[in-house]
Amino acid sequence: GGGDSKSNAVNQNASLLDEYKNKKNNRDWSVHDIKSHVVEFCQDQNGSRFVQQRLEVGDAGEKEIVIAEVLPVVDRLRNDVFGNYVVQKLLDFGTDRMKADLRDTLTGEMVELSMQMYGCRVVQKALEKLDESDLPQLLAEFHNNVLNLIHDQNGNHVIQKCIEVMSLKAQAAREANDYPKAAFFSEQIDFIVDDVLNNVASLACHPYGCRVLQRILEHCVEPKKSMTLDEISLCHRTLLDDQYGNYVIQHVLQFGRVGDRDLVLEMVVENGLLKLSRQKFASNVVEKLLKYGNDKQRKAVVREMLKVVDEQTGGFVQNGAQGTSVVLLMVRDAYANYVVQTTLDVIPVSEEKTLLLKELNAHSTELKNYTFAKHIITKLAS
Repeated sequence: GGGDSKSNAVNQNASLLDEYKNKKNNRDWSVHDIKSHVVEFCQDQNGSRFVQQRLEVGDAGEKEIVIAEVLPVVDRLRNDVFGNYVVQKLLDFGTDRMKADLRDTLTGEMVELSMQMYGCRVVQKALEKLDESDLPQLLAEFHNNVLNLIHDQNGNHVIQKCIEVMSLKAQAAREANDYPKAAFFSEQIDFIVDDVLNNVASLACHPYGCRVLQRILEHCVEPKKSMTLDEISLCHRTLLDDQYGNYVIQHVLQFGRVGDRDLVLEMVVENGLLKLSRQKFASNVVEKLLKYGNDKQRKAVVREMLKVVDEQTGGFVQNGAQGTSVVLLMVRDAYANYVVQTTLDVIPVSEEKTLLLKELNAHSTELKNYTFAKHIITKLAS
């Protein structure tokens, strides 16, 4: 009859969880009330929320019960849709001893876990919460796996987190004038940045790779950031109207150097402001150039707008020949009209601004006939 007692135990578990969910008796529950049933609670949506909440507000004894029951089955819970949150909360609110125990369960598992839907969240939390001295050993497991992780829908988030966490630690150490420590933290992600820099052209046009490059530009301390900007500058042209690459160029304009913006400006002039502004992705790049560029760069864009072209061919016309200014063709276009709007927002008081407003105002009547020019009319009136 051994089978019967086992099924009774299961029913009992279910009933305790049900009892909690139905709140049959309105007493305040604590983890002490669910001792020996913590794992079942962790795998249930309401139960998991309850355990998470108790880890935040409960006493030390409650945490001890949770860790004691979770550790033996942590490899199951950390990739469970509800259980992973409890493991994350233990990293948030556990004692140093608990964190060390959890660290040991990650050792040798980092790559595999990083590719799991919920496991990757536990890895990210561990990178944020574990003792700094534990990180190099865990990060070392990613050696020779960087590109595989970046190409993975879960793993790419872990690589982004490595870049963010180690760079922020390096930054903080630098601000505290602890340069050896700053260098140490920064060096921990050298291997990641090296692998990325050897593959910039392909990663920038990849849905996950482009995000990793964006994180490097946002967070990395020098010289990593400049090295990355230099590599990206070699393939600006291919990224400009790529559905993913354009985001990398937008980040270059936001976080890069004046020289990087000059290179993008040159490219815009060479390839034709009109052509690029009519493209879905490249038009966003031109807007960012206006937003983050300096006044000299903004005025240069306006001078391109004031050039006169043949409406049919888009080629520049010689003095005296009939043609239409670039800006008048831009305001008629679904994408390019936004570039003109941004220009009106940012252009400094200058001869360029005066000429631009003069050109638009002179043609305000015909602008009313174009769907996309309505916004421009509104701006001119304001």
